[in-house]
Amino acid sequence: MPGCFCAFTRAPTLAIVWTREAQIETIIMYHNLEVPGTCQTLWQTCHALVPGLLKNCAVKTEDLKIIASKPIDPQSTSVYLIKDGTINETFDGRLIVVHESGDLIGADGLLQHKITAYENDFAVTVDEYNGSEFIDAIFGDKGKLTVWTQYLTCLSQSYQLLMCHFSQQDPAFNPEYRHYNKGDMIIEANTEGDEVFTLMSGSAKVMNNNTEVGVINKDELFGAIAALTNTKRTASIIAASNCETIVVKSESFRGLLATRPNTVQKLITDMARTVVSCNDKIIELSKRET
Repeated sequence: MPGCFCAFTRAPTLAIVWTREAQIETIIMYHNLEVPGTCQTLWQTCHALVPGLLKNCAVKTEDLKIIASKPIDPQSTSVYLIKDGTINETFDGRLIVVHESGDLIGADGLLQHKITAYENDFAVTVDEYNGSEFIDAIFGDKGKLTVWTQYLTCLSQSYQLLMCHFSQQDPAFNPEYRHYNKGDMIIEANTEGDEVFTLMSGSAKVMNNNTEVGVINKDELFGAIAALTNTKRTASIIAASNCETIVVKSESFRGLLATRPNTVQKLITDMARTVVSCNDKIIELSKRET
């Protein structure tokens, strides 16, 4: 984003962008999640400390052009101050953060091997600093070492806050295990229920007016619609064989949907398969009647 530079967070999926307006630096969120104000303050502090870290450090290469086909080597022994353009930091092909004008990159790889990569779609202008001289200058100057320590401390604290803020703790999850013998009623039609079932073993029949209209197979979820919408069961579920099930209250299941995307995907897949199965049964029954 022209005229902007990114904060120094390494939190995946986050892009925290800074912009200058009327000589005031403000933080703009480039995603739909709200970052704690304390994190924003810490990032502002980090950015304000960069000039102090580079003070009296000789520029190795001024206005160095980084072209798209030759990005910065993450194992470089240099430190770079972005003057114009943007550089993406990625891991395993996924974007981590966008570095823009005013950002200092490479410093975190001087004392620890970097596992991320740098990419840029267009030419970027940077000032290059010798990494060894940068570190020597910091550890040779007590005042600069204090600035460096503050810089790293602010980053560390911001990461901790982000982890706390964005981590979604698993809800209280106390599933009940139930056994059903062949022929047992697992769910009765036209009754209210706030439980979601997962069939761990065996199979079950979906019955409507004493007619089989579908089948529930091992590992499939069922009973979710009525439990999540507070409506009555539309069909009965009868054990076609001895069955083992896991039963979860609707409140706990909602928590799982909020924290585990895989559960959402499984629910959608199982519901779609059940609908297809029921449609096939209805078509088969209609053919028999004709």
